[in-house]
Amino acid sequence: MPELPIEIWKDRISNELRNLKNLNVIEEDSIEWHEDNVVMTLYLKAIGFTLKTDEEPIDLTPIETHRIFLKIKRSFPYPGGIDFTWNSNIFHPNIHPVELTTREDRGTGYICLNILKQWSRLSDLKSTIKALRKLVENPNPDDPLKYDICLKSAEFFKKNPIDTLKERYDLEELEEEKDDEEIIIIDD
Repeated sequence: MPELPIEIWKDRISNELRNLKNLNVIEEDSIEWHEDNVVMTLYLKAIGFTLKTDEEPIDLTPIETHRIFLKIKRSFPYPGGIDFTWNSNIFHPNIHPVELTTREDRGTGYICLNILKQWSRLSDLKSTIKALRKLVENPNPDDPLKYDICLKSAEFFKKNPIDTLKERYDLEELEEEKDDEEIIIIDD
């Protein structure tokens, strides 16, 4: 895998971290620098839902804060240079969290998001965080992950659109920092 020279890599990571700190998503004191990677925990604010119980009918609890583990590898910013793992519980067709309230033992933490699948050396973490927020608040039930909880979630969101749920639970959009930047995926 290609790698940037170490000093350039460190500068790039420092710039990315500065942008993430401006978004207020890095858990305090969670950044750990290692020889070949940097790891941290991110707190993402976005309106999502968790299951109250594993019983039918589905009963949801709104949740606004989510934990994500981020590992930035030595091969960053090239494809394969980052790993995001969704740690907190969420009922979502496109996210298989590590922490589950269902009978499944443990989730994978996998997040199905195009910006992650199509990562390029021109991609950045700030745009990725914004895309993760959009994903949480706009589940795609037509393209779920193939895990029981994700398939169950897809079925549920097809019958119960997110806007209907936000009304039912009297939820308003979380205020996001105003930014004129668009989320753009660039293919190399």
